[in-house]
Amino acid sequence: MLERKISRFGVLILIFVLPLCVLAQKGEKIQTVVIDAGHGGKDTGALGKVTTEKALNLAVALKFGAYIEENLPDVKVIYTRKTDKFVELSERADIANRNNADVFISIHCNSTETPNSAYGAETFVMGESKNEKNLAVAKKENASILLEDNTDAYDNFDPNSTEAYILFSLSQSLYQSQSLNLADKVQKQFSSKGRHDRGVQQAGFLVLWKTSMPSILVELGFINHAKEEQFLNSEKGQTQMALSLYRAFADYKREFESENHTSGQPEVSEKPASSEVGDTYFTVQFASRDKKVASTDKAFSGVKEVDVYEYNGAFRYISGRFATKAEATKRQAEVRKLGYTDAFVIAFINGERGTIKQAEEALKK
Repeated sequence: MLERKISRFGVLILIFVLPLCVLAQKGEKIQTVVIDAGHGGKDTGALGKVTTEKALNLAVALKFGAYIEENLPDVKVIYTRKTDKFVELSERADIANRNNADVFISIHCNSTETPNSAYGAETFVMGESKNEKNLAVAKKENASILLEDNTDAYDNFDPNSTEAYILFSLSQSLYQSQSLNLADKVQKQFSSKGRHDRGVQQAGFLVLWKTSMPSILVELGFINHAKEEQFLNSEKGQTQMALSLYRAFADYKREFESENHTSGQPEVSEKPASSEVGDTYFTVQFASRDKKVASTDKAFSGVKEVDVYEYNGAFRYISGRFATKAEATKRQAEVRKLGYTDAFVIAFINGERGTIKQAEEALKK
């Protein structure tokens, strides 16, 4: 029985994997990311005392996506779900594959048999479950297929069968090195904010196995640990986790594009600068903080004309006000040389945060 199962599933793996062996990561830029809020609808996921995994996953996923949309306008964000609805595991991966995504990030929360016995965040990539702990996590997340009406997409895979996970040792993702790189960046961001680092792990997740791009599955924390649940269910906790995911993704994107010589630096226009700056202007955002600090803080030493504004629950620090994008781009280069390599140009229209295109159109009138 097991031999027949492995052989049958193994053939499918070969069909799925071998055609990808001639591929590298798509293109030279990270242009599309799929954010997957785990579980949803009739699939609640793990349960805490006051909330559910599906709700926490969605809250962090939406915040994470919003940070990308706000700060990385060249990246298209696609969500597998934006509401409390049930989405099959195979469909989550298919969404990423259909949209030719460059990165797939699945967001989850963990739990244990004994409440309050474990805590911290960890990030998984597709691979062989090398210990009982990782196998247990994979079994828990893969159990979602038991709520699906049609399991043909998984070739009758039994998520509760320990023996079945031997099959995953036959499939090593083409994108494993990139996935490990992204996962490592995520864990570093989590730990830099004081979260307990449970490290980068490997396990057999169906949702990752089905994707054809660098893919990770993030376990934000343990929902049945009282303090962890309280943190993850708070605005502060969700913002912190979403920001950490964003910073890791932005770092991965910047590194990947730098290696491919497509850093995404905006073109500098030769249009002469206007001598006056009104309520519609360009500026350079170079830092974000959960708590407000003075614009004169020594951390910003060397940065000219520092100001601060609040947006989406965080304090954003900007440098200068410019009548043209060209002037702001020059300041961006100066700020990046000071170590703020994530600095980017943004725009305000009539004193309100808007897009660069909106500002350019408003200034033409």
